[in-house]
Amino acid sequence: MTTVLEARWDQWEAGVRKEGLEQGRAEQGARLLARLAALKFGAATAKRLAALLEGLPAGEDLDRVGDWIIECAAGDELLPRVAAMREASAG
Repeated sequence: MTTVLEARWDQWEAGVRKEGLEQGRAEQGARLLARLAALKFGAATAKRLAALLEGLPAGEDLDRVGDWIIECAAGDELLPRVAAMREASAG
């Protein structure tokens, strides 16, 4: 029979695993976006983009950045959009 402590431990452990998977997906997505930005806009833009994406959760924000990489003609057009999105999601 499972004790209350064991049940809570299992619940906590499942949450930690889920959080780790989500973080891994976000990091992988950010690396891919930085790579695409490097191919289109150059290494300097990719480095600045990577810094802006650091800590953002996976999901709609990263999807939107991917769209912007395609839509924007220059890195100077992309980076302000990402910076504004990051500020909006933080505050």
